[in-house]
Amino acid sequence: MTKYAQLKAVSDPFRGHLLTHFGIEPITGQQLAEKLDLSRSKIHYHLNELEKNGIIHIVKREEKNGILQKFYQPVASSFLVDEQLLNFVEGSGGEKSGFKSASFRGDDEARQKFLTHVSDAIDEGRKRYAKDEGETFTISMSWTPKS
Repeated sequence: MTKYAQLKAVSDPFRGHLLTHFGIEPITGQQLAEKLDLSRSKIHYHLNELEKNGIIHIVKREEKNGILQKFYQPVASSFLVDEQLLNFVEGSGGEKSGFKSASFRGDDEARQKFLTHVSDAIDEGRKRYAKDEGETFTISMSWTPKS
């Protein structure tokens, strides 16, 4: 991802959650709504935001009972964020054990913006998904001074 709008689109906790429900086969907004037991309008609003920012795309259209169905898929199997967007880079190795890491690069002002962004994302995630049973959120941070 090279644009802030793309990063903002996937930084929304619900959209991030939504992206985890795409599989190998294309899926419609209706199928996602049923799978997540949510309204079609909520799902379609977020699908439109993801599509508008080039994160997902329509791979086919079918008419069923006079209704045009759009089948969506992510444009890639994984996304990398251009390091210039937030002055941090995804770590490696953590994905296999169920966590992701990030290493920060930048001055104190950029560091503070990064930490504020992380804190806001955590708070938003807690508000939205606190009701989900079985969900565990673990956050670990460490600071290593420049040598």
